[in-house]
Amino acid sequence: MTEVDFAKVSELKENDVTIRRFGRKRVAVCQFEGNYYAFADVCTHDNGPIGEGQLCGREIECPRHGARFDITTGAITAPPAFAPLKTYPIRLAGDTLKVNLE
Repeated sequence: MTEVDFAKVSELKENDVTIRRFGRKRVAVCQFEGNYYAFADVCTHDNGPIGEGQLCGREIECPRHGARFDITTGAITAPPAFAPLKTYPIRLAGDTLKVNLE
């Protein structure tokens, strides 16, 4: 298991996306209804930075071509994406969010 410290809870803002790089992986984390969700910062349509997109409730919209995904599951909610987002397990340890990158 490759678990990394993502951020302190105090560093994250509700309804905002925070992006970190771990080696070659870009990971995005956001909070929705009191829970934290982690996913790859890569739109499956064209490898764009999905974390820079608009977050609306439980969906995030890619800023390039408008593909949308459910942040809680990674499921596609609007094309042109053709594959779901890669999601990562996330947990709170004290005041630190830890993401499992496997």
